[in-house]
Amino acid sequence: MLKQRFLNLIGNKSFSNGIWLYALQFFNLVVPLLTLPYITRILGKESYGIFSIALNIVTYLQVVVEYGFGMSATRKVAIGGRKDLNHTFTAVVCSRFVLLLLSILISLAYIFINKNNTTLCISFAILIICLFGYCIQMNWAFQGMQEMKYISIVNVLGRSVSTLLIFVFVKKAEDIYLYSLLYSASPFFSGLVGLLIAKIRYSLKFVKITFEDIINELKDGFYVFTTQLSAKVFGMIGITFLGIYTASSEVGVFSAIQKIPNILILLWSPIAQIIYPIASKKFKYDFSSGYNYVMKTRRRVLPIFIAIAVIIGLFAETVVSVLFGQEYSAHFVWLYPLLCWLLVAIDNNFWGVQILLGSSHDREYGKAFNIGVAVTVLLNFVLIRCFNGFGAACAPLFSEIVLNILLRREAKSII
Repeated sequence: MLKQRFLNLIGNKSFSNGIWLYALQFFNLVVPLLTLPYITRILGKESYGIFSIALNIVTYLQVVVEYGFGMSATRKVAIGGRKDLNHTFTAVVCSRFVLLLLSILISLAYIFINKNNTTLCISFAILIICLFGYCIQMNWAFQGMQEMKYISIVNVLGRSVSTLLIFVFVKKAEDIYLYSLLYSASPFFSGLVGLLIAKIRYSLKFVKITFEDIINELKDGFYVFTTQLSAKVFGMIGITFLGIYTASSEVGVFSAIQKIPNILILLWSPIAQIIYPIASKKFKYDFSSGYNYVMKTRRRVLPIFIAIAVIIGLFAETVVSVLFGQEYSAHFVWLYPLLCWLLVAIDNNFWGVQILLGSSHDREYGKAFNIGVAVTVLLNFVLIRCFNGFGAACAPLFSEIVLNILLRREAKSII
């Protein structure tokens, strides 16, 4: 009996997906713990700050290229399976290439505006290579088909190659361009391998579509795109304003310390990815069962992350010093509001992504985020101008609290 239960558990798709995603997230957790202490010390806070400013802008453009297909296309595949998969594949890829062209035009404008900062411009131009990888990324198809192992395989391969080359070749602060190139290699390589696997696994091929199909695909993902862009603003606008109003060294310190809660987000991401297609199916048949499923998962998961955040907070100064070096540890107090931000952000995912998006209430989700992003920009502008790096650490926490109130209100209005 026990053996049969174990075999049934192993054969359960949700369990299998969870194992694969946690294997990936464990890898993604270990890699920064290896590379960050090395890179922050090798580049120093000045060069690391310049790299962070360039990557910050590329991250905004990543959202443009990926658009909302990570949710909208995933939902189509989760509900319809292989039906019309080739049509969705063609429409998504073509739409992303249109968005890639737009991103390149924005990039040229950014380089022209910052032409006096040669190091920043060259680093930024090299990092644009990432966008080509995101353009052909097939995670939406793998997630919709609930075959997460392929997401794990392509990402582990890409990051392994990139990480190995970074340790071998990046040796001094002047290697910032080489580091930018090797950093870009990971998403580019992962995108190519993922496309090849998806093509073989699902017999994907391009089919004839119309311009109207691309417009419809963009419409389907629009509200998710705006909210994902808002989510990036929540997490990245601090670096943007710091890059404008403070020295690059302060940007480097904040970017490094911010990586700690971002690493913890990696522990949460597999749970969110597993819940979403399951919740979407439950919401399709009955809102009440979907809502109860999400809330039950929330009650089990959130306390775990609270405990992790408390433990890290107790040893904050030591953690920052060990991970990044002594020149960063003087600002360890910035970690406290960032850890609180992490917890509120996870709670917001339950109310926003899992409930509102999972039940196809994209408009309500977008409405809350549009208000939230305005609050975020305002708070970051004011707090960074007044308190520099500490203001950048506090602003996302206050913004997430406002967003939490808005998302709860929207979710409860449709119960």
